[in-house]
Amino acid sequence: MLFALGLIAFIAGVALVIDAGLAYSHERGVQNASDAAANAGAVVLAQRLGGATMTDTDVANAVSFSAGLNNITEAAYYTNVAGQPIDASGNVVAANLAAPVGTSGSIPPNAQGVHVGGNRTFGTTFGRVIGFASFNASAEAIAVTGRLEGGAFLPVIYPVNITDCSGNGNLGLPKDQWPISQPGAPGQRPLGTEWIVPLCKTGAGSFMVLDLDGIKNNCAYEVANPPPIQWDTFPVSVDSDNGNNCAKQMVDAVNARHGQVVLVPICDNNDCNTSGGSHAQYHVTGVVAFWLDYMSDSNKSNSDCQAGTNAVGQPLNPIAGNGSTSCIAGYFINFIRTGPVGSGTVGHGDAIGIQLIK
Repeated sequence: MLFALGLIAFIAGVALVIDAGLAYSHERGVQNASDAAANAGAVVLAQRLGGATMTDTDVANAVSFSAGLNNITEAAYYTNVAGQPIDASGNVVAANLAAPVGTSGSIPPNAQGVHVGGNRTFGTTFGRVIGFASFNASAEAIAVTGRLEGGAFLPVIYPVNITDCSGNGNLGLPKDQWPISQPGAPGQRPLGTEWIVPLCKTGAGSFMVLDLDGIKNNCAYEVANPPPIQWDTFPVSVDSDNGNNCAKQMVDAVNARHGQVVLVPICDNNDCNTSGGSHAQYHVTGVVAFWLDYMSDSNKSNSDCQAGTNAVGQPLNPIAGNGSTSCIAGYFINFIRTGPVGSGTVGHGDAIGIQLIK
């Protein structure tokens, strides 16, 4: 009898070690699966912010598909950009009153996040001997979407009204009228118009090199190794670098990123209008996503910065005037990526981010 009782105690100890470790492993797995499901729902909301027609069913399908791939059951509801539960009218409420994903009929106003509660039941090993045939692992996750306010930036700045390089600069289209292209298939150019952004400093404000890492005249390094930046809110003041020194340094580094989407800070016209280029500060008021084709700094009148056609025969248009002798060419696109997001309104041309906040 003593041996039998001792054996039960021994098995209970083994169960504590083995099944506790198994439980920990499943808890981590369920947390990762819940994170993925919340992100999947937030991606659909991000696409909606970018102008796509998305429904409550689309959000539910994305969440459930991700949950199924990771072997969890889930319950999800909508949140605002701060991760607070909201009801069908977009009002902040207690979690038990929040609008559930998949049964709300429509996406609530102010819905910019998805809360997912994930669960997984798993069988034990030695725990069965002492009456525990299974355990349950659970986890919660919240992913939100909004205007991107951080990330790895190209160390340049575009003004809200991009100018050409003639005289004091003729104002081009304001940001709210920028022709936005749609991302193409992987490895393909975006669907839309390619634009030439002139590289020059004019009285009205235009291209300028930024100092994002606090080290002057290392512009090529900053292009190839962009420092991760997190701005909690806009506007924020950022120092300029030496544009005259940097432009030629940057050409090869920028061209090495052909076909990549980069984040470019933008500033409003009043704060882009500075008298000095090397010791200026710029008010960053937002972030635009830009598909990079090439950079040119030939300083020739008949350069790659004039109106014409691009490498695949599509029209290549200066954003204002007739172009420049130095420029960056590419496409303004609606683009979604992970990164810190803010509570501001997502405007035309703003980059959209997805952030896991719980």
